[in-house]
This record gives sequence, C-alpha cells and structure tokens, in this order.
Amino acid sequence: MELAVSVGISPRQPLRSFAEQAAELEAAGVDRIWLIDSQLAMKDVYIGLALAALHTRKALLGTGVTNPLTRHPTVTAASIAALSELSEGRAVLGVGAGDSAVYGIGARPAKVAEMEDALTFWRAVLNGGEGEYQGRSYRLPHLAAPVKLYVAVSQPRMCALAGRLADGAIVMGPSTPGFVRRQVGWLEDGLREAGRERSELDICLMTTLSEKVDDVRSWASTEARLIADFAELPEGLEPFRDEIRRAKEEYDFSQHLSVHAGHRRAVSDELARALAVAGSAQECRQRLRELLGCGADGFIFPLPGGGRLERLGFLRDEVLAAL
Repeated sequence: MELAVSVGISPRQPLRSFAEQAAELEAAGVDRIWLIDSQLAMKDVYIGLALAALHTRKALLGTGVTNPLTRHPTVTAASIAALSELSEGRAVLGVGAGDSAVYGIGARPAKVAEMEDALTFWRAVLNGGEGEYQGRSYRLPHLAAPVKLYVAVSQPRMCALAGRLADGAIVMGPSTPGFVRRQVGWLEDGLREAGRERSELDICLMTTLSEKVDDVRSWASTEARLIADFAELPEGLEPFRDEIRRAKEEYDFSQHLSVHAGHRRAVSDELARALAVAGSAQECRQRLRELLGCGADGFIFPLPGGGRLERLGFLRDEVLAAL
C-alpha cells in the first residue's frame, strides 16, 4: 500500500521551510503528497507544489483538492501542466466541488453538472487533447506528460460522476464501514454506467489518524460540518445530531483544519472517534482493516501541523507496517 498524506501550508509557516518538509516526507517513505488549496486559510497551493517538485524525486504531488470556481479551469489546467513539467510527470490533479476556498469568498460549491463540465474538459486537455468548457474549445500550449484526475466525493451523484470520468476518487466523510460501503457502491455504479472496469478507478479514503483523540478533533469538526448538510445522517451518527449541527454553526473558515481552531471544541471525544481514527496502534490497525474491507484501495492521511514527522512515524511504523 502506498503511503499518501494530505498537508497544508500554515500562514505561520515560511514557504521555504515547506520545501524542506516535502523532502523530509519523501525521505520518511511518503509516496504521495496532497497539498490543500484554501487561499484564505493557507499559503498558495501551486507555489508549495512547485517547491515540493524541486526538492523531491519520486513522490506524486497533487492538489488536495482544488475546485472549478476560484480559478477558471483553463488556469488550473495550465498550472498543473506546469507542475507536471517541473516534477517530470509526477503531478496529479485533485478536484472537488469546493469547500473552504469557495465558502470563504461567499460562493457555493459547484453543482454536479458544473463539475461534470469541468471534469470532461480536464480529462481531455490533461491527456493532450482538445477540451470544451462552457461552449468554447481549448487546448493547452504545452503538456509534458498526462496528468491523472482525482475527484473528492462523498454523496451518491458525485461518487457516480467520479466513477464515470475520474482516474481516482478521494472519498470524504465519516470513517465508518457502513457508510464507506455505500460510497464504494455509488462509485461502482458510475463505473458500470460508463462501461469501465473497477481497476480503472483508484479509491482512496481520506481519514486522519492519531494516538490522541485531540489530534483528530479539528479534522472531525470539518467532517461534522459537511455531514450536517447530508440529506440523512450516516448510520450510527444519529446520537450526535446536535453536535454535528453545532459544528456547522460554529465553523470558522479562516481556521480551516487548524489544530488550534476554536470550532474544534464543538466535537466530543466520542464523535471525533466515530469520524476519524484514534487510539492505540492495535485499535487503529483494526479500524483501517475494516475500512479496507469495504472495497477501498488505500488511504490518504491528513497530517495536522506541528509534530508531523512524529505522527507519521506512528502511522508508518506502528500502524501500517503491521496492517
């Protein structure tokens, strides 16, 4: 199993230090580095990825994730194509409907139809062809190597869309086996609709993991906010309805995913453990085995700021090595 992590560049972190951090992550065994795109909460994603490209040799580098709204899709395509050249073919485009980056400017996430238009365009131009977007045709002036397309998903229609069009799915939502099974089923529905094989889609579960429940609380508050908008709560989360509502009401997008965010206090230990993976190495291994048994191919592990290499060591040596 490849080791994939998601990180952001904190406003307090010097950009030059992220270059060193990317090199340290690769040296520690990380195979994929996904960098968060949230322009009002973190430093620029493409500057960070460019620095990472110059200071790593093997790791795949991707946006984790961007969206079709804060940048025109042609701008995103040109940026990721430049990263592909700089990294010698190691770039991956991770996209979603938009969350903190979009809400932060008072906009709403892209609709499924808008996502389909953007994905169809990116799929064409990032494989060297001509793509159409909003009635106009475009072709990139330069593409060093094809770029794979991953889509962040949680609900049925977006899962099916990823199954039809994407190379990979970044599965968001509670780390509960029952809900993950449903999400994998929705992804497979999309594959069947498009006449594609299961092997054509890399399904990655996004879940944070730590020995300490307080380390995962900020991540859990983000998940709780997103779940608050689900048409129905996933099985087993009904007792936490009030907490989930409060997490949405108290969320501060300027502190998105910060381990110090005040809104993290809206989430109890019990809800944090339901939405993320926390506990002893043995407990974490058991949770991951259950989730892999639901049909996923692997994981993306968000690494909170501060002590990242120590957290990575626990994940790599005590959890994944014995999984």
